[in-house]
Amino acid sequence: MALIIALVVALACHVQAKAVFAHFMVANSQNFTVDNWKEDITLAQAAKIDAFALNMGYGSPYAGQILNDAFTAAADLDFKLFFSLDYSGDGHWPQDQVITWLSNYTKLPAYYKHNEETPLVSTFEGYEAQGDWVNIKKKVDCFFVPDWSSVLPEKLAAATVADGLMSWNAWPDGTAAMNTSMDERYLSVLKSSNGTDRPYIMPVSPWFYTNMVRYNKNWVWQGDDLWYTRWKQVAELEPEYVEILTWNDFGESHYIGPIHEHDLGTFVSGGAPFDYAVGMPHDGWRAFLPYVIDEYKNGGDGSSTIESEGLVAWYRLSPSWACSAGKTTGNTASQGQTVLPPGEVLTDAIFFSALLESAAEVSVSIDGKLESVDWSDTPDGDRGMYFGSVPMDNRTGEVIVTLTRDGKELTRVAGQPISTTCGNNNMTNWNAWVGSNLTNLSAGNGSSNGTSTKSGAAAAWSSTRAELRGLLIPVLIVWLGLGFVL
Repeated sequence: MALIIALVVALACHVQAKAVFAHFMVANSQNFTVDNWKEDITLAQAAKIDAFALNMGYGSPYAGQILNDAFTAAADLDFKLFFSLDYSGDGHWPQDQVITWLSNYTKLPAYYKHNEETPLVSTFEGYEAQGDWVNIKKKVDCFFVPDWSSVLPEKLAAATVADGLMSWNAWPDGTAAMNTSMDERYLSVLKSSNGTDRPYIMPVSPWFYTNMVRYNKNWVWQGDDLWYTRWKQVAELEPEYVEILTWNDFGESHYIGPIHEHDLGTFVSGGAPFDYAVGMPHDGWRAFLPYVIDEYKNGGDGSSTIESEGLVAWYRLSPSWACSAGKTTGNTASQGQTVLPPGEVLTDAIFFSALLESAAEVSVSIDGKLESVDWSDTPDGDRGMYFGSVPMDNRTGEVIVTLTRDGKELTRVAGQPISTTCGNNNMTNWNAWVGSNLTNLSAGNGSSNGTSTKSGAAAAWSSTRAELRGLLIPVLIVWLGLGFVL
């Protein structure tokens, strides 16, 4: 019995809790102060995000001070950070520089550690430099989980220098629905015959529109229902890690963090024809993260606490036919995709999602014309996440999405008007406007800050329950194995 207890304790010490990261573009924080870092970190913590993956290109003259401020703020707030070295933007990272940066920062208390033991390091691309990591890992203790999505996962199976793999395939192709086929391919190649599977970082993203002349980037990928659909897929697959793409990549329109207007220089440096992030908040996409992240960590059993019911709505501010496409394509030939008109990839519709304790009705008003709308997807037992949409149908004007229950208004999102007036050099802004409104169940007060949190006791129990679930199978295996011996 003492041996069994010892083995159970040893297993408990090595169970890796699930975690959610957000990809953070360090280049978009050149004007950050420690207080700016604390602002963003506090918002990430409220959304139950566990760490920022710091994307860094080689040779940034500002990186040292930025990172010092970031790690100072993270340590003060008990938040975690880790490096995601970008091999695509400014070129190859020399391995001696990688060793220097890792040596300087991985020992800090705010650096994220896999299994709470080994510093986690990721990349954006850099497959051609995989040989460097044999030497890097000899010099610096680290757990290496790169994103090498330019190479098919079956080929990456032989890359034994990688302790796990990340994928960047977070968007569907053209008009196809988002599926998990690529995630499943990664999970398959990471499986081991001895049961010690290498971890997978599954990507999740809400949107993609970029128009950067300098980088020859001008396309959209399908967003529409992506944020809602992808989190359901996360709960189904239960990967060890999830990474949100991104916290602050304004140039690709998939940010979920706040817009700092003094850090939108990417539109100038990238040669964008206009700033398509200003006035287009995405904070609402964080509103339900506490719930969906708990669902992922709890195994999707529907037991996660709902402290705030609420509503999130998102849509583009002009129909696809109203203004010039700005030479933007749906899909891109640079990724080997079939190019489509952007208006075929993105739907002219208003999308909305609700988090509810029980069923409620939804209605949408455009320019004062109200209509009731059926939900497209509802949760089992009427408790949890709801989703729906309504076509624009060439209508313009102010948008109001309203939730009601038993004839009483629960909450509403009053959004920006849809217009056919063409600004932005007569170009369509293919980015999304996102709004949210929450109602605290205990106080009954509406809030539009896009955040909700669990009580400390509830959060602690959720974490404990998830850990116990993760321990159950290995403990039974140990018990049965020893039973045969005894």
